[in-house]
Amino acid sequence: MVIDIHAHILVPEVLADRGPEPWRPAILSYPSGGYLVKNNQFTNGPVFKSIYQPDEIVASLQAAGVDYAALSTPPYAFFYDLPPAEGLHACAIQNDGLAEAVARRPAHIGGLGTLPMQDVRLAVRELERLRGDLKLAGVEIASHINGNDLGNEVYLPFWEAIESLDAVVFVHPAYFDQAGSERMSGYYLKNLLGNPMETTIFAAHIIFSGVLERFPRLKVVLAHAGGVLPYLRGRLEHGYTVRPEPRKKIPRPPGEDLKMFYYDTITHYAPTLQYLVDLVGADHVLLGSDYPFDMGYERPAEIVHSLERLNDEQKDLILGGNARRLLNL
Repeated sequence: MVIDIHAHILVPEVLADRGPEPWRPAILSYPSGGYLVKNNQFTNGPVFKSIYQPDEIVASLQAAGVDYAALSTPPYAFFYDLPPAEGLHACAIQNDGLAEAVARRPAHIGGLGTLPMQDVRLAVRELERLRGDLKLAGVEIASHINGNDLGNEVYLPFWEAIESLDAVVFVHPAYFDQAGSERMSGYYLKNLLGNPMETTIFAAHIIFSGVLERFPRLKVVLAHAGGVLPYLRGRLEHGYTVRPEPRKKIPRPPGEDLKMFYYDTITHYAPTLQYLVDLVGADHVLLGSDYPFDMGYERPAEIVHSLERLNDEQKDLILGGNARRLLNL
């Protein structure tokens, strides 16, 4: 079974035609063709209209060679900008819609829900409901929460609950307030560079804050093959050796901590993906497509099959075996 850990859905229950709230996104026609998503804070596009049509998503992914996908919201629908109670309301609507989509198509899709991370207490409460009543496999979170890094002690109850509930955490680069965004306004650098750097900064905070040391059973999946984190291993370890700051909260060099994360396959360059597998092992890499966005793969399994140094067992792990284990399928 080929399983996609990185594919998106904007459930119809949150759209503007379902309620009056200004946070609800609308699907509008794009002037040059296709569609865009717009609410009171952002405009994103073009996107496929199928982003809010579960049956079309399943059909498209199957045509791309994917048997099953863990669907999560696009990063502009985390609702972290809302007041906590309103954010909880929006996340609950989204999670209920996702759970319903999964319940109707359990052979083809699973779900990674959203949480009101601007209030950790409410986030944990919704996580418990999401894992208990809704039976979703885990959650998707942004690389930071309104500028706050997730290695901060305020998020320890969240990480504790994630580990105790055996939930998968898929980390997607933040759409808003990216690091260095004032210098990445042109050339689509917000995505080309901003996205992988956001993932890298998140992971560095989780490592050096000691979160992985404190919660070693976490199942954290990094989007876009971990950004540039895997390629900074030597620099991180050297810094740990020669500087006191990186040693404040962790008892050993950080290189081995890279193997405590999981990574999707979205590199767009086979030698880079091969290096990642060599570094962290085939058992820590999962297929991802980034459906339905143009920065993803149209046929995500092809790059895995192209890695000639991998044997069939390793390829099977990446194509679906690892995701099956993490998602408890």
